[in-house]
Amino acid sequence: MREGNEDRYVVREDGGTLLLAVADGVGGAPGGEVAADAAVAELADRVFRGGKARPIADRLTDAVRDANTAVLRAAESSSFPQAASTLVAALVQQGRVVVANLGDSRAYLVRAGAARQLTDDHSGAIAAGITRFLGDPRGVQPDVFVEELRSADRLVLCSDGLTRHVSDDEIASLAALGSPEEAASRLVELANSRGGEDNVTIVVHAARATRGVLPSRRQLAVGIFVALVALVVGGALALLLSLSPYAPAPSASPSPSASPSAAPSVTEAPSPSPTPTEAPSATP
Repeated sequence: MREGNEDRYVVREDGGTLLLAVADGVGGAPGGEVAADAAVAELADRVFRGGKARPIADRLTDAVRDANTAVLRAAESSSFPQAASTLVAALVQQGRVVVANLGDSRAYLVRAGAARQLTDDHSGAIAAGITRFLGDPRGVQPDVFVEELRSADRLVLCSDGLTRHVSDDEIASLAALGSPEEAASRLVELANSRGGEDNVTIVVHAARATRGVLPSRRQLAVGIFVALVALVVGGALALLLSLSPYAPAPSASPSPSASPSAAPSVTEAPSPSPTPTEAPSATP
């Protein structure tokens, strides 16, 4: 029903890490699309701009804070001082996902026919009020959630244009059908068929099987260390046994078929609570 679209999204993969994000410019505050644009651009740049060896939860949290700074800069330069945006973002790496959010854009984990909301909405008592958002001059503290993924799982990130029209049960059933692209299209169509009162943006990700993943450097180092310890201990025990007075004496005339002894075998601040209030008729 809206002429302008203030939703933005990003999907980017680099070095085995996948970034998914949806931003929704806060309705009722001029410059929502400016804020959402700046949010996803800075988020993607910051996540992949070095520091890839750091834990993905730290990388995502820092990227969200940098996105807040980027929104403030964009708001100032575009003469929209109140420009703000919600954000839900996820980093997927080696079968684990870290999710961060501000506002009422959501992340769901769809598993075994049920959709579980991973995020908590940051909504005030006032209708259409958002209590945490990007574009806050006092800084932001996103909620962060960590989940282990299974091969049949699907992640759904969406703006509230979906959830105002589609139930969690419907998200669970439609998100699991067909390819991720087909699932997202069905969900958008369902929301639009029921009024489409707001922009609807959805990212669906199908988790991959984690079997056959090569061990990390740390796992390899630990394995080598354990093997070396076993070798040293085995050798020491053999030496002690050979020196023991109770050890059997060697035969004076070994049998021709006797063979030499074998070597031992080695077999993881209170958040600001500004309350920009959106007009009830223009929600994110």
